[in-house]
Amino acid sequence: MTLIDVFVVMGVGIVLPLALPTRWWAVATVGVVIALLRPEGWSAALFVIPWVVVASVLLGQRLLELSDVAELVMAGFALVAAAALVQSRLGVRLFGIREPIVELTAVHFTYAGVGGLGLARANLQRFSSAAARLAVVLTAAAPPVVATGFVTGLAIPQVGGAGLLTAGVWLTGILHLRAAWGHGDASAVRVLLAISGVSVWFPMVLAIAWAAAQHWDVPALSVADMVRTHGVANAFGFTICGLVAGWLGSRAVTSVPTAEAVTR
Repeated sequence: MTLIDVFVVMGVGIVLPLALPTRWWAVATVGVVIALLRPEGWSAALFVIPWVVVASVLLGQRLLELSDVAELVMAGFALVAAAALVQSRLGVRLFGIREPIVELTAVHFTYAGVGGLGLARANLQRFSSAAARLAVVLTAAAPPVVATGFVTGLAIPQVGGAGLLTAGVWLTGILHLRAAWGHGDASAVRVLLAISGVSVWFPMVLAIAWAAAQHWDVPALSVADMVRTHGVANAFGFTICGLVAGWLGSRAVTSVPTAEAVTR
């Protein structure tokens, strides 16, 4: 497996279950591993179908509830990521976009889309501030704008979308650092939030530079180097550490006995 393949497996096995909890992600993860180990074609793409089904069910549930727009968008991003991996495993080239960009579409909609928006949504619940609301809006809007840039080949949506996403995750990083500085969470949660808060800054500068380099003569890393730097820092440092911090924090809250339980 390549490093990009590993990111895909970690995305469906770790990021999606933490951001959109359901036990069925385990089935989707097994299917994705098999799909990535098989050669391109229908036999590989069929094993991504569990991911498509799980994301579709979650999206349908959110549409019926209409209780949380951010979570609805996250479910939609998970479905887009699954569709991109189906396309990748089929070896289909749409809009002139080739590998590894097709597979990286699945990666970005998983980590930046579902994971990043999940982190922004958690901060909205934690702080309910203007900055938290803006982070949710920017993080939700950015992935479709970036995708439009890739499909059309236009600089404004591709570079502008990268800028929108950067602003959104930077705001999330600031709020993570603010939460880490506080005293309401356990030390492990604050450490993970601090790691998440500091991990996202320089990698997003690299992302804007790479997007700009597709249209203008500016210095930027290769795709392979971006995966090893921007990708690793954002996947492990920002997204996974941030989501694990939220998971640990929610477990701590649910484990605290209520006043009624104590008096019984």
